[in-house]
Amino acid sequence: MNMIATNNTFDDILKAIALFDGATKNLKADAILFITGQKQNLKTARAFIGLSKNMKMPDWTLAIPARSTCPRGGKLAKVEPRTLTSGIILETVCNGCYAVKGHDGMQPAITAKARRVSVIELALVSETIRALWVKAFVMCLSKSKYFRWHSAGDLFSAAYVQLILDCITLTPQVTHWIPTKEPILCKPLQGLVNATVRLSDDFVDQLSNKFKGLTSGVHNLTNGRGQACPASEKLQDGCQDCRACWSMDVPHVSYRKH
Repeated sequence: MNMIATNNTFDDILKAIALFDGATKNLKADAILFITGQKQNLKTARAFIGLSKNMKMPDWTLAIPARSTCPRGGKLAKVEPRTLTSGIILETVCNGCYAVKGHDGMQPAITAKARRVSVIELALVSETIRALWVKAFVMCLSKSKYFRWHSAGDLFSAAYVQLILDCITLTPQVTHWIPTKEPILCKPLQGLVNATVRLSDDFVDQLSNKFKGLTSGVHNLTNGRGQACPASEKLQDGCQDCRACWSMDVPHVSYRKH
């Protein structure tokens, strides 16, 4: 072990290692190498914090459990669609959340997300693990230009937002995209030169948003506002050259409901 450990530091390291019980042999071994300082490189850093790459997106992303880490979204997910007297169907964007279906709803993905958020929660109460988490994040993004926070999950506490703020500040070469439903929690992240914060609409086909900043929404068959995501419209496979979600010059991006 390369670090000089106090009793608290040693205890926190043991707690971090224990979070990888049940992980695959290779993942656990790599995470332990990073946690203990025996070998800290891109491979072991990624094992520790659990960043992933979606082949349809340009670079790394972080997925944590949807709903349980979504203060507002978790509530909206429980609101069932209803038909108004005008015949319009009122449906929240979180009802039938994509991040709990398909691959995301399978046990390996559920387990991986739970482990990631457990590591984050430990980092929020332990300076030792927090320093390791930030170090791993910066290491993983050393050659990156783009990052998406929360392909599943959301900002869930002020302490977590501060952790994200530190990571964004330490990766100035990266443009960070932060989709969120938390207008209060996201305030410290607004105005950063390398962070694009987009507040999500509450309802499908919503035509306006009072949020004073960039937004995103969900539409059914026809997009009535902003720039439609070409991937969700099936005009192309994945992001390809599109960076609208990361662009501060695009006020609103809308995704077709799926």
